[in-house]
Amino acid sequence: MSRSPLSSFTTGILLAGTHPWSNAAFDSLVARTLLPVAHRPLIWYGLSWLDKNGIREGAVCGNRETSVLQSRLGRHVPVGMSITYQQDPMPRGAGGCARDAALSTDAQTFVVAEATAIPNVDLQEVLKHHESSGACVTVVVHAEARPNGATALQVPSGIYVFSRRAFDAVPARGFCDIKERLISQLYAAGERVASFQAETPAPRVLDSSTYMAVNEWMIERAVRNPEGYNGYIKTGSALVHPDAVVAEDAALIGPVLVAAGARIMSGAVIVGPTSVGRDAIIASGATVSRSAVWRRATIGERAVVDQCIVADDGVVEPIAHPCLSVVPADRKAGVEFDWVMDAPRDAAKKPSLEVGAWLGRLVFGPSWSRSPAAQ
Repeated sequence: MSRSPLSSFTTGILLAGTHPWSNAAFDSLVARTLLPVAHRPLIWYGLSWLDKNGIREGAVCGNRETSVLQSRLGRHVPVGMSITYQQDPMPRGAGGCARDAALSTDAQTFVVAEATAIPNVDLQEVLKHHESSGACVTVVVHAEARPNGATALQVPSGIYVFSRRAFDAVPARGFCDIKERLISQLYAAGERVASFQAETPAPRVLDSSTYMAVNEWMIERAVRNPEGYNGYIKTGSALVHPDAVVAEDAALIGPVLVAAGARIMSGAVIVGPTSVGRDAIIASGATVSRSAVWRRATIGERAVVDQCIVADDGVVEPIAHPCLSVVPADRKAGVEFDWVMDAPRDAAKKPSLEVGAWLGRLVFGPSWSRSPAAQ
């Protein structure tokens, strides 16, 4: 895609620093922006969005996660895109990080986006709106309906366009948030703050439930439109990498994504939306439904896994029935599982169904619904 006149002087800034707000097992798995979403790290979607809109220069602000991001993102940066990494020694907040990244470039306009979200707004339209309005900052918002006919709320989507002069209001030291401080300061100083209403919110990962919902959504989109999944083979409602091994009598009830090196053994059943990561093993007779199985994970024989995150190198023991669970790495064979539940206690205690009746409900039953996170 050729660069538009607007994007020629524009730099992208992805805010990748996150703070774990709980002690949930999910938050200890991996840096949130590196979570695998439909076989891509979450931050890839922001990078790809910038690149498709002609922005070939950008910065990733990761704070304490910067070195990890830099070591893992190399092969995921779009070809021809130049990325720098910004790490502040002290917490600077989103406004401070964006300002510090902006100092290293001569660009006049900056697209700032939270890297935990998947942007789905027309960036060229946002840039045109920003330029024509003469705004110092443009906030992308979406309408959130309220009950009883009340006026809809305009909720920030985590995407902003800043003119360079906006960062003059950010102190060289100390913490500065965008929503709570910088925008209010600019408005109080008489600067124009514009809004651009997106048709839909940007899906964002905040916890295990929203991760599952976003992963399911992207799996569905990938199977429906496999552009970008070069080499994957469409098999019914599944996308399977040619280097994966799927037994002839295994059942893939899509939408399902199966990565390179994965092995799905005889009699296994995969019910979508489910992603199976690189070199993962789904053993004979196992059933996996509405789950995210990461790299090198193993699902034991006749195990039934429903609405779970099985992390890199995680192991589900044979015949185990985890539901609404996070399975971290380094599980030792022969040790009884003490499943880590991120779901509400009453939901976590829901017993697994018999496989036959369960599959009948999933495939044919009118009452079947997906993970509560997607509802």
